[in-house]
Amino acid sequence: MKLDGKIALISGASRGIGRQIALTFAANGAHIVAGGRNITVVSALIDEIRALGGQGTPVLLDVTDNEQVENATRDTIASLGQIGILVNCAGVIIYDTPVWKTTIEEWDSMMQVNLRGTFLCCRSVVPHMIRQQSGTIINIASSSARMADDDLGPYTASKWGVAGYTTSLARSVRPHGIRVNGLNPGWVDTDMSRAFIPEGDAEWSTPTEISNAALYLATDAPRDMTGQFLDIFGS
Repeated sequence: MKLDGKIALISGASRGIGRQIALTFAANGAHIVAGGRNITVVSALIDEIRALGGQGTPVLLDVTDNEQVENATRDTIASLGQIGILVNCAGVIIYDTPVWKTTIEEWDSMMQVNLRGTFLCCRSVVPHMIRQQSGTIINIASSSARMADDDLGPYTASKWGVAGYTTSLARSVRPHGIRVNGLNPGWVDTDMSRAFIPEGDAEWSTPTEISNAALYLATDAPRDMTGQFLDIFGS
């Protein structure tokens, strides 16, 4: 299988894109460390993975909580020996609020989860990957990191931040055999997106399409590719 022997730590694995990436990676041989704020939900995901013949471990992981991030990294290294793949998938969005009406709380929420959470997870895992002299990091950004959307100011800013951070990190860790790339999904058919966009108002990708793109980045196929993003969105 494409990811045999790999340990993949995935944030935001409770639902949507993160959940599907966990299932796809597990089906391709990876041991999944599924992180989420609700340990019951990620435990159920790992039960599903095991029932399908895969391997996995649930971890409590609120990416805005540095202590939980450090605990997830430490416990994974202690029990499994390494982290070969990190997927930063935790994210939140507030839609249809005029930029100039955005509250401080809304702004802080999206920056904390989308940008700071990506930073904290990378900051925690990268030193271990440097010791291994290998590793793959996949950051989930958004089509909003390519083009501004109406009434998505804080979300757009946070995802542009993820894109910039990804590119910078890729340059700094490349000498250590670590690849850092990202995905820019458009509207994906998940509960989070469906809460904002009515049927027929967007061109939808499926979570499986996103997870297959993540799988490509996680394999050795793009071994010389780093600091790049795959765009997966329609109109």
